[in-house]
Amino acid sequence: MKKWLSLAAVVVLCLVLVIGIACGGGGEGEEEEAGVTELKWGIGIPLTGAAGAAVGVPAKYAFSMTAEKVGNFTVDGKQYRWKLIFEDNLFTVAGGTSSTSKFIYEHNVDFMHQAGMDPGMAAVSVTEELGMILDTAGANYDVFRPDRPYFFQSSATWALHVPAFLDWVTTEHPEVHRVAYNGSEDLTGKAVGDAIEAACDYFGLEYDPYYSPIGTTEYMPVTTKIMANEPDLFVGGTNVYDLMVAMGYEGLAATHYWTDAGPEQVGWDRCEGYIIFLPHPIGTIWPEVTAFRAEYEDRYGLELTPAAWWAGNVIYFLTGALEAAGTVTDMEKIAATMETEKFDTMIGPIGYGLEEINGIGHVSIYPTPILQVVGEMEYELLKMYTPEETEAIAVEVFK
Repeated sequence: MKKWLSLAAVVVLCLVLVIGIACGGGGEGEEEEAGVTELKWGIGIPLTGAAGAAVGVPAKYAFSMTAEKVGNFTVDGKQYRWKLIFEDNLFTVAGGTSSTSKFIYEHNVDFMHQAGMDPGMAAVSVTEELGMILDTAGANYDVFRPDRPYFFQSSATWALHVPAFLDWVTTEHPEVHRVAYNGSEDLTGKAVGDAIEAACDYFGLEYDPYYSPIGTTEYMPVTTKIMANEPDLFVGGTNVYDLMVAMGYEGLAATHYWTDAGPEQVGWDRCEGYIIFLPHPIGTIWPEVTAFRAEYEDRYGLELTPAAWWAGNVIYFLTGALEAAGTVTDMEKIAATMETEKFDTMIGPIGYGLEEINGIGHVSIYPTPILQVVGEMEYELLKMYTPEETEAIAVEVFK
């Protein structure tokens, strides 16, 4: 896979060099109108298939709505606004390579975002070679390294919150000894599984992972395997949990990714007690998020999914970074600013961290709320780990 990615990066770079020379290369890119300069931001997200419906299309609307809310912003005395350019990255390596190529030599973008660990890893060799800020989503903390100084993740990082969650579990539920996880059979799913395994080792819990292909609709085979090992805690989706309950499961259930679609399919009463352990746009924890969700759902008629909300927050990160750095072209200075500053988001100031375990940081450090479903669209906040507590526990577990 690494060899394939390297070859793909070489092909894209060759195209960039040839066409970039013909087109006059990069720079601010920039259409000016009434004294306002447009900055082109290439957004790679899945726009077709199941991933498009569940992740990409809702995220596209959130990116656009947040950019509209940001509007014009000032950097070093000049006015700018975002011009978002969307391409379908298919949530795959090939899609990431293709969309990266389009962003660079067709759209001549100034910055790039690639959602999904597979597309992000396909793009990073190219963007690092060009010295371009690349923001990704769905990646693990260990893909951010000192030799990738322009690579960041401003969305919530799955693995970051697993240690805090299991810290809570072992404190509040000492009856839990065996953890079962069911996730997608891709890089993102495996990253979550690896984090759960590391945290289980640290807290002295037994661990059983089960992976399913993306798009799986028949859950009985994996459910049967999970139940055979008699877990005390299941981490995964409501479809599997529903079958587990039907087979007599009475343990805890939790997830790192919650949408209304699950309980609406299997029944909210069936899901009472479900635990959610990443920052989500649910409940009433953050008033600005509650207002954003209401406006988003009224405008688009879609649920503000976690990925969509995180996508909106990404706009605030990079906008704040440019304002604080005082430049839109000096990528080294922008990256240095992102490493050291915190930026205003819908849930308050957030910065990047985890340098102690990956040598560079570049992972956004959100707080970890532990929420529990108590009724239809009703949630109880059981505990809130601050960003500082979240990072400290993760460093302790993963170092």
